Amino acid sequence: MSTTRWLVFAEIGTSFRNLEHPSSRAMAAVRLPANTDPAGTTEWLPYEEVVSDGSLRWDEHGQPCAAETFTGPTAVSTSLPFDRRRGDLLNLDAAAPGMAGGRLVPSFLVAEGPAAGARTVYVCSRIRESGMLFTRIWSGDVPAGRDVAWTVREACEREPVLLDKFCDEGGQMTRFDADIEIELKFTLLDDTAPWEIAHRLAVAVQRRGLSGFIPDLGNEMQRWTYEQTTFEVTAPADRVGYVAFMQTHDGTYEVKYKYFAEDSLRRIERCVPGVVLRPEEFADHVLATIPGAEIRPLPHLRRSRFDVNVESASTGHFFGLETDEVQAGGRVLRQLEIEYHRTRDCHGVTAATVEPELLRLSEQVEALLADWGVRAERGYFSKLSFLREIAATEAVDI
Repeated sequence: MSTTRWLVFAEIGTSFRNLEHPSSRAMAAVRLPANTDPAGTTEWLPYEEVVSDGSLRWDEHGQPCAAETFTGPTAVSTSLPFDRRRGDLLNLDAAAPGMAGGRLVPSFLVAEGPAAGARTVYVCSRIRESGMLFTRIWSGDVPAGRDVAWTVREACEREPVLLDKFCDEGGQMTRFDADIEIELKFTLLDDTAPWEIAHRLAVAVQRRGLSGFIPDLGNEMQRWTYEQTTFEVTAPADRVGYVAFMQTHDGTYEVKYKYFAEDSLRRIERCVPGVVLRPEEFADHVLATIPGAEIRPLPHLRRSRFDVNVESASTGHFFGLETDEVQAGGRVLRQLEIEYHRTRDCHGVTAATVEPELLRLSEQVEALLADWGVRAERGYFSKLSFLREIAATEAVDI
């Protein structure tokens, strides 16, 4: 079964309160190709996918004034600065009275079905180089005979807080289990460059090669390089794990506290940025911040990492596909980590879907690695376990 999707063009700056408002302008919608995926939390719409087979138009009073069926799939201009398509594009601004050039742009997306009367309304929450992102603000059943314009107005009136939240770049996110790292790892068994894996993953995401996952628009890829001094904590029992010191470019340290009795999917993690210390003060700092701690130094490491960041279009959860290389004690560890980052705080999200969605993503990534001929071992092998192995065979020089 499929859903019918309508891309709604309105004056984006007004945050859409009501078509009958004195400042309202005319409105239009174009029907996009049907989607076989159920309506989820977000919709990613690259500009080249704004293709339609028909349109609807309303006047500034919310009254239908035109309907048109196109002779074939028609590319529709979005009037957005990153839409660089050329050629014969349908310009809705020029197609009807009252539509001033460039002022009407994609502002909402309405999904209909698959059940009769079921509709989901999304507001345009991000405009980026790689496309537009629409975030769910409302879903429910609509009485028979009510059109797309009525549905948008109803959603905005029912969910004004969510409407305002997603018309603003800040405050759109939340994070479940704030002090818990949720992460699965693939330890790479071959001499594979992290960049090669990251590059392939980024291409796969852009081409919709991970079913149900879309790019984290504006944050598609990140690069990290840092050095780390680590102390293992062997007691007390509720603080077993490690404390790491990572120097930042302003000369201060970010101190990471990570507690876990064994390598696992979930681990307690807390990071404190901006700590002013000298390296010779690290051990005393650990002892001062963890009463009764028993510690030992571990080998110094250098880490290079490339993150490909994705969002689950069905649940709103964000994950990092983090390919890294760690060098310590003359040895090298290469891994691909899949980590939960945060959640888009939209209508209907829940923490219950974080782990199942991370595991679903992991299965798809594992299949890609196999297709690429990259041997990998799935599990939870930690950097702490790696450093312990080195420390067991040689003197530690931190």
